[in-house]
This record gives sequence, C-alpha cells and structure tokens, in this order.
Amino acid sequence: MKRLTIMTLATAVVLSAGAFTSGKFNYSIVGEGEVEIARPTDTSQDGAYTDVTSFPSTVTYGGTTYTVVGIGERAFQYAEVIGAVMPNTYRYVGPWAFFQAYGASVKIGANVDSIALGAFAGNKFGNFLCDLNNPKYSLIYPGDVDEDETWVGGVLADKAKETIIAFPGNKKDGNTYIYTYTVPRRIKHIANHAFNRNPILKKVYFHDGVEDIGEYAFYGCENMTSVEIPGNTRLSYGSFAAIEFTLQQIILHEGVTEIPGYCFFDADPLTDLQLPSTLELIGEGAFSHCANLTELTLPENLLACDPQAFSNCTKLATVNVNDKCVFLGSNCFMNCTSLTTFDLKNVQYLGSTAFNSCTALKTVTAAGLQVVDRASFYNCSALESVTFPETLREIGPVAFMKCRSLTNAVIPAGVQVVGDGFACGATALTAIQLADGNTNYVVQDGVLYTKDMKRLVSLPGSMQDSVFTVPASVEIIGEQAGRWTNLTKLNTGNVKVVSQTAFGESSKLAEVTFGAACDSINAYAFGNCPAIVKVTSLNRMPPAGGAFDEAVYTAATLYVPQTAIEGYQGHANWGKFAHIEGIGGDEPDVPGDLNGDGSVDVEDVNAIINLILESISADQLAGNTDVNGDGATDIADVNEIINLILAQ
Repeated sequence: MKRLTIMTLATAVVLSAGAFTSGKFNYSIVGEGEVEIARPTDTSQDGAYTDVTSFPSTVTYGGTTYTVVGIGERAFQYAEVIGAVMPNTYRYVGPWAFFQAYGASVKIGANVDSIALGAFAGNKFGNFLCDLNNPKYSLIYPGDVDEDETWVGGVLADKAKETIIAFPGNKKDGNTYIYTYTVPRRIKHIANHAFNRNPILKKVYFHDGVEDIGEYAFYGCENMTSVEIPGNTRLSYGSFAAIEFTLQQIILHEGVTEIPGYCFFDADPLTDLQLPSTLELIGEGAFSHCANLTELTLPENLLACDPQAFSNCTKLATVNVNDKCVFLGSNCFMNCTSLTTFDLKNVQYLGSTAFNSCTALKTVTAAGLQVVDRASFYNCSALESVTFPETLREIGPVAFMKCRSLTNAVIPAGVQVVGDGFACGATALTAIQLADGNTNYVVQDGVLYTKDMKRLVSLPGSMQDSVFTVPASVEIIGEQAGRWTNLTKLNTGNVKVVSQTAFGESSKLAEVTFGAACDSINAYAFGNCPAIVKVTSLNRMPPAGGAFDEAVYTAATLYVPQTAIEGYQGHANWGKFAHIEGIGGDEPDVPGDLNGDGSVDVEDVNAIINLILESISADQLAGNTDVNGDGATDIADVNEIINLILAQ
C-alpha cells in the first residue's frame, strides 16, 4: 500500500497565495470563505493521498474557518479512497479529480451538481454511491434493468438513468469481477470517459437504443477483446482508442456512417475488422497503429479517409479501394510498410505524404486522380512507377522525394501545377518526362521548367551530365529543385533567387558559380554539401543569405570581383570564408573569361550570346565583353571566344 507522511492537524503550511495545507489535505481558496481540496504538492503516484476515509466539510486556517465546497482538478489522482462520503457542502467534482484512484467506494453528496470531464477516468473503485436526494445524479441498481440482462449495481448515472457517467473499475458481482457488461435498456448515452482505463472488462454489449458513445469512453480498457457497435449508435473521437494489447475484433453494424477521429487508434492486435456498407467517412487516425491488420476493403459507400486513418498499420498488405472513394488524407497510409501495389481507382485527392515511407510500395495506378499533394510518395524507396491519369491537374512539391527506385512518372498533358522539387532524391530517374500537349511546363535535357523558362522546377534525381549550367532565361531555382542531385559542378547563370534547400545534400557538388544577377541564396540552399571547394559569386554586392556548411567556409575558396572583396569580407555569412580571392578588375585576368571563373569555356560563349540577345546586361558580367578590341560587342566577339577555347 502506498503511503505518505501525513501532517498533523496542528501543522499548516502556506503553499502559495490563496492556497494552504492543513492536516491531510492541500486547499485552494475559490471564493469568500470557500475552498476546494487541491492536489498534493507531490503530484506523482507515490505522492497521492492515501487512507482517505472521509472528506472534510470545513477547515480552519489562520483564524478563519472555510467551507469546503468541492474537489479540485486531479486532487485525488492515484489516491486511495475508502468509502469516503462527500458532505452536503460539496457542489462539484473537478476534472480528473479521481483519475486512477482506487479503493472501496466514493459517495456523491446531495448537493453535487457538477461532475467534470474525466472526474473518475481510470478509477478502480468497487462501487459508486450517491445520496438519494441528489437532484442531478443517481445510480443504476438491479431494479433498474430487465431480468434477462446482466447488471452492475453502483454505476454512476444521471438522474433520469439515461446516461452512464462513470463505471466502477473494480466492480464485482459477489466475489467475482465483472468481465462482461450489458448496457441496460434504459440507457441512451455513454458519457465521455465513462469506462476510461477500466482494467477488468473484456466485452460490453450495446443495445440498439444506445444513441452515442462519448469521447474516450473506453480509452485504454486494457482487457477488451471485441467491440460490436449497433447501427444506430454514434461513435465519438477516441471512443475505443489505445486498447493496445487485447482488441482483436471490431464489428460495426449496418447503419453506422462515420468512424470519428482516433476512434480505434492503437488497437495493435486487431485482425478482424468488419465495416458496414453504410460507412461514408473514416476519421483522422481512426485505425492508426493497428499493426496486425493485414487486409482492408473500403465499403462500397465510403467517400473519404481522413489524415492518418491507417497510418503505421505495418502489416497491411492489401487495400481494396471502392469506386466512390474520392479523398485520401495526408499520411493516410504512412509507414504501411507491407503495401506493394495500390490502385487508387477514382480517388480525386491524394493528401500530403499519403504514402510516406511505404518502403515496399512498387506500383501505383489511378483512374480519376486530380490532385497529388505535397510529398505524397515521400520515401517510397521501392516505388518504380506511377501511372497518372489524364484527369490529373496538380502535383504538389517534392511529390517523389527520396523515391530512389523511380524510373517512370510521366506528367500528363492536363497538369496545370507542378510543385518545386518534383523528383528530388529520385536517384534512379535520369530525366523528367512530360506528356505531349502540356502548355504549362517544358522539359529540357530532362530538367523541368515553367513554360516561360523563368523558373527551374525540378532536376531529375540523377543528371546524365554532372556539370550543369542553368539556362540564361531562368530567374528562380525552386525550393528543393536539385536536392540530393549528383552534380559536381553548377553554374546558376542569370538566376536571381536560389530557393531554400535547392541543392541541399548534394554530396558530390564541388564547384558553384553564381552569376552577377544572383541577389538571394536562401537558407540551407547548399546545406550538407561537404565536397564544395570552389564558390564563385560575380555579383559585386554580396547576395542575401549565402549560408554554407561550416566545413565549406573553412576548406573552400570564394572568388568574387576584385573590387567587391571588402564587401564580401564584411558580410555576416560570406565573410565566414577563410579564403577569399578577387577576380577581374578593369580587365579580366584571362581574355574571354566573361563570367570571371578563371577559365574560358562554353559558359563564356553563352554569356556573350545572352548579352547580344539582351537577355542580360553587361554589368552582370565580370569580364570585358569587347573580346577582340574593335570597340563593339557582337558576333565577332563570340567567334573570338570560340577561337580562344579551340586554341587551349
């Protein structure tokens, strides 16, 4: 038996303003001359009140006598209460007041008119008692039920005996614990937390007249093996959640239309799930963590599965989707690691990370899909192909992030929106494919761009050429567009903005050149790129951001325009480079080196052509554009640079 060192009646210790200790209990002042019994100072299980055989009606402290009017929040959590009676001065029982308390019984006083949420959740009392004069509460006794029903005396109910408020957790029939309970015919409602954490019950029988079962009503009932719900009964959020060791069977009868959020969450042993044809909605997390569920057939009238509905059902190998289901929410099948194929049929909306970490999933087909949300197939490392229908209109960012086996995912002609980083980390994908007729995007050398070629949306997971220069028209590189790329050398061309994590985790990337137009390099754009040894920035003003790994600041050399060295050295991020060297000046160090990277190559040819076409301006280049010295920049200078390259 757990024990506390109890203060003597003569000892009173002030806890805080409006609170004090006197005798066995702590008190909080709640009104003029009124207090409630408060929690112990030590709120752990070992610190709970013990040997509570009576509740005081008054307490004297500091020369003032207070009336005790109620029991505060969690006051008797884990406490041992032995037949204590609430005096007539008590008006309420606070939230979780007797949470997991134990003992013979508790008697509800005549004037108690409020019993708060979870007041008796997890209790292990043998009985409840209630003053017969209480106008709001009563008990269910043998005379309240039909002769052919099992019964339990001392079940706390409302005065009309239509709602079960709290069930005694250690109830016995004679000397035998109650393992099954038939809800009396007159009961219409099971209140929130009414059977919460009952340690004994294995089965509860509900009749058709039970209208609703409250939130967390049977939460954590650790010995329940089977749940059967009549068609007229409404379930609530978490009604049967966390029955994680014993619940093997769930039967929902025809007429049930909705399974609310987390209703059967964490029913780990569940193998037998019988869903009615009338079911229309499976709520958020309703069957999450049902780790032994192997097969699922969505009923014929089911329209939607909300987020996380079947997440972490790790043995779920087969899912049969009906023809009416149109919505699968975010993380709906997250971490269902036994799924190998999935036919979405007419599902129209696939939520973000819907198949997150379904690492055995190889193929996905669909007939009516319209929206694939962000990272829907994140970390589906075995996924080889996805067949998108012509109905598809939107693909969210990083849809195939870390799909390392993906070789085929054609973007249909009707797609209007493709999010950044479409294929980042899909390391088997060497080229993004776009169906003929798409008017919103273009693919060039396997890279996806917006139709106007101003935004780079996504590189394939594995570029065919590890050296890449961004086309001159591109102004923005999208978020995570080249994350986990295999590039060794990157030139951003005329890009103005490099978005967040654009090339993060590109472990082979050794050289990066930013054009003179680049004025923003967002956070972590090059995070975890440890191989970088050379960074060139041609902008005479340090671009905003410029954050690299600490190892890069130490090992790499930063090349900037000669006249801009001081500005870069004084910048919060660029100034962290241990080695900063100047390039250019009045004349480039190397004739024909227009981008100032120290060499004359095809990038310089592209630069001068873009200048002639007025795609860029001369101040965006580090070198002298009049390469042949005739006083003009024209095709003759292009030819001169080509000759310089050929002469090398």
